[in-house]
Amino acid sequence: MMIKSSKIFYKVFYLKHLNSISQYSTKNSSIPIIDLTKSYENKKYRKELAEQIDEICQNIGFFIITGHLIDEKIQNDMINISKEFFHLPLTIKREITGSKDYPYGYNGLNDENLSRGYNHSSSYLLPDLKESFSIGPEHEGKIRWPSKPLLMSSIWLNYYKQCHNLSKHLYKLFALALNLDEHWFDNKINEHRSALRSLYYPSFSSSLPENQYRSSPHTDYGAFTILKQDSIGGLQVQNRLNNKWIDVPFIDNSFVINLGDLMSRWTNDHWVSTPHRVITPLNNKINDLYSSRQSIAFFCQINPNEIVTCIPTCSSIDKPPKYPPIKSWDLIMQKYLSSTQKNY
Repeated sequence: MMIKSSKIFYKVFYLKHLNSISQYSTKNSSIPIIDLTKSYENKKYRKELAEQIDEICQNIGFFIITGHLIDEKIQNDMINISKEFFHLPLTIKREITGSKDYPYGYNGLNDENLSRGYNHSSSYLLPDLKESFSIGPEHEGKIRWPSKPLLMSSIWLNYYKQCHNLSKHLYKLFALALNLDEHWFDNKINEHRSALRSLYYPSFSSSLPENQYRSSPHTDYGAFTILKQDSIGGLQVQNRLNNKWIDVPFIDNSFVINLGDLMSRWTNDHWVSTPHRVITPLNNKINDLYSSRQSIAFFCQINPNEIVTCIPTCSSIDKPPKYPPIKSWDLIMQKYLSSTQKNY
């Protein structure tokens, strides 16, 4: 589904006409769609696009990108190898599991409740109905792989590299959007600890209890996320104006970008980290089964020892820094341990 309109209209702001941006409309709001194609070679164009990104990040913190240069075959290989892994016996999937010292590996159907990392009063929610497998950066030398699938490591590392390259380009746009030099983030991500996570939501026959989600309401932890989703649907973003939930559309050969808590804190809440969740689309049932869903998230994290303090352009006499300095990895781990309750 490709939407060709070149205007974005929100209830509280209007973005000027720019033919790189279109919209997906619902009754409640819009999810912007940005074409990055021209931004790779044209710095003037990057600055114009950055103005639009600043508006988006202030108001919804979610947008969809096309023209990103990641080959579709690489995307499809990653989706397919992930499905192959999640269909393996549990004994193989649990060969690599996460801990406080290794926050990657496999998480099973009852291992995580993302809402705990977002809202500690949400303990009444049942664990998320999903599985996941994660890796960290290869330069740390700590990646642990299961014995199968045999091609998993090569496909995952290739996809990781592509997403990291895309993230560097997005950091340039974010820097310009914050009135910084476009290379401002470079020395803050040169030893990054970005994580690649494959998420599988299995099929099931009965409706879920009211207090269970495929992925419970949460905000992401790091700077921002690059998400590849399939066509099944279910991802929703919370409208900050009325707290209603907005469906995020599937668009072929695109990625969903959303800001995380670290970026919100870094920008002194100039930009927002928006709550989102994954539900089961009620109209997506085949042979009495709700369809499985597969997505791939690349969590863009900065250098683990970077001290996060208010970005210079995000404070003023009228808006002083709201948060004390914190080491970036400490912030990430606080959220991770809350959501998984892995204190060992």
